Amino acid sequence: MLHTARTTHISPPQTRRSHLANDCRRALALLLALCLSVCAGACGAASGTSATAAPTGGTNSAQGTVSVAMQPYVAEQMVLQRDAPITLSGLIARQDGEVDASAITVTLTGDRTRRSGKTTVKDNRFTATLDALPASETPYELTVAYGDQTVFHLNTVYIGDVFVASGQSNMELNYQQYYGTADRARRNLGSTFTLSDLPALVDDPAIHFIRAAHTTEGADFPVDSVMDGQWKPCTGTDAQYLGYLPQLFAQRLRADEPHVPIGIIQTAWGGTPIRDHVPGGRIYKNHIAPLRGTHIAGVIWYQGCNDAWQLQNALDYEARFSTLINDYRTVFEDPQMPFLYVQLARWGGAQYTQYVRQAQLDTLTDPNLKNTANLGMTVTIDTDKGTSSVIHPLGKDIIATRMASQWRAIRAHKAIPSGPLAATARRTGDGTVQLAFRNGTAQGLRAMKPDYSLSASADAVATATSQPVEGFEVADSSGEFHKATASINGDTVILRCPQVRAISQVRYLWAGEPHSDSLLYNASALPASPFILAVSR
Repeated sequence: MLHTARTTHISPPQTRRSHLANDCRRALALLLALCLSVCAGACGAASGTSATAAPTGGTNSAQGTVSVAMQPYVAEQMVLQRDAPITLSGLIARQDGEVDASAITVTLTGDRTRRSGKTTVKDNRFTATLDALPASETPYELTVAYGDQTVFHLNTVYIGDVFVASGQSNMELNYQQYYGTADRARRNLGSTFTLSDLPALVDDPAIHFIRAAHTTEGADFPVDSVMDGQWKPCTGTDAQYLGYLPQLFAQRLRADEPHVPIGIIQTAWGGTPIRDHVPGGRIYKNHIAPLRGTHIAGVIWYQGCNDAWQLQNALDYEARFSTLINDYRTVFEDPQMPFLYVQLARWGGAQYTQYVRQAQLDTLTDPNLKNTANLGMTVTIDTDKGTSSVIHPLGKDIIATRMASQWRAIRAHKAIPSGPLAATARRTGDGTVQLAFRNGTAQGLRAMKPDYSLSASADAVATATSQPVEGFEVADSSGEFHKATASINGDTVILRCPQVRAISQVRYLWAGEPHSDSLLYNASALPASPFILAVSR
């Protein structure tokens, strides 16, 4: 694939198989170097430019007898993770012999600082590790040199917090793809709200993003063509291409730390099941695995609708999700990497939404997780502003605020904010059950009325009510559920149902699109997660 800016860029072969014999690897390297140098020389001569990297480059062409090709996401205006070792890698080849690792220098220069890293080479892939840098809105320059030849150069690289925004359409949801034409708007607005009800686009040049293309063919981390080969700032019309949730999340982080640039790597892909995002899946192969070794601040995740259509997929969700979290932490080389995810919002279109919600709740304590630290779930049962009839409801501003609050707590080494999370249900008498909640989630239990209107906001999502909490149901061994009355008793809830003498199951808001005028909250005004729970004696 040929890209032209100030020079010609040619993507390298996608992979190098480690089992090739040495002579085969040398032959491939020589061929790569020859092709890149010939094309670069021809195109450079035609355009009257030198063979240095273009400002929009993710790869760059030969310099003399040496050729270098970086991953496409290594591009102008990128953000590298602060306070963590910086790892950069690429393919390198010499036309006239073996690559000398000691001749490769990778340097970041700027903000009165210069960093160069130790470089290793294996199978024509070089890897350089540079010491950590603090956050800086002053850009750095990135240079890859071989001896005294510059073979790759970026003018503008920032140091800040980098997040991978993954999942499906409610993470991907952006103005251009979902509302940018009359037909798109008609399909995604329904009759419940208008374009004027959408959140305002963020306008902040210190938020930068890159978006993966909807393809799994032909390239490591294929960059969407709308990016023009570089990271974009979240400003003006460019902001139309970044998901509402990640940009609103970034905006809230910037409000807390205005000196810290934010980078978003958006890999979310609408209409995809979780199996596509785990090892062996088509999205994982080309969108996540190529990021291996990159240090990031964390992952934000919103996915599950596609797994709520069939019961077996919903039942398999927890196992797949815990596998995904474990593996993403391995890819990004951080066993305690913050992983913030969204529990499915209200929507009645899929039959098994409540089962996926339960799987998302259970993932918080899944025994297969290698580490449960820095794991946060945002409950969205009250965030849709009355637009739950559409699969892409409003309320991303509320969700972003809650996720940012979780990130803030992780940074401060404090407990991650959460609404009440049911832990145990104990039968205390005929037709009576006492619900207890996980430590730290049930302080100040109260009934509140959710604001399902377009005027709801993160600061005004629910109001106090004297009406008892609704939405609880109980069943005996027959499996037939009946409504239960709920009364708050300190940090527990007492459920009563005279129709069910020997209660064996309790559930709360167990529907795809539950409706209730009074929900259970805690003192932080965070709602309880829907759940189903077996009752002990």
